[in-house]
Amino acid sequence: MTTHWLPALCTRPALRSARAFFTRACLAALAVTAGACDTTEQAGPAAGIFVGQAGDVLIAVVAADDLVTVFACDGSYDWLGVRAWFHGPLDDGAGTLTNADGATVDLEIHGDRFSAALRGELVTNGPYDFTGTAVAGDEAGLYWGQVDGWIGGWIIDDAGEQRGAAIQRSTDDAALVYIEPTQTEVALDDGTVLPLTRMTAPIKVE
Repeated sequence: MTTHWLPALCTRPALRSARAFFTRACLAALAVTAGACDTTEQAGPAAGIFVGQAGDVLIAVVAADDLVTVFACDGSYDWLGVRAWFHGPLDDGAGTLTNADGATVDLEIHGDRFSAALRGELVTNGPYDFTGTAVAGDEAGLYWGQVDGWIGGWIIDDAGEQRGAAIQRSTDDAALVYIEPTQTEVALDDGTVLPLTRMTAPIKVE
């Protein structure tokens, strides 16, 4: 009687085990490939310059390493109802900030997009829910200046839409003027010359 020798790998139990191992290896490889191709935006430290709009109110967010400055305003030539500054840290692009007037903004930033909810007793006609994106050019964004008790803030979006005003802290008087992105200063109604800077990193405005 002739005995045929076969390697252990060719026995039926071994073949089943080999097939199972091969299947598991293929599934693992597919999982790694799928993970590498996953383009879903993950949470992380917020960075960038963002602008969004809700109704007549524009909001600007300047972020770096999860620290943000936020300004919301509806100031035009003949109206000012909303003007709110915020400054503080986020946690992986999300958080709630409160300012000295008791207004709050809930903020979430994911990649080049953000959402924000602005509310408070002094937020005229609020609350407001914003969505927006990082600005595309170097003219859109948040402009600000401070001199002799005046604090000014202006928001310009990518389409050139603008909202802003300068406020005299001691009297709460408002100067409603428009600016151009190329300006380095702006003259207010009382003759005060306010310097203008495009904010590119978070600054606490007081």
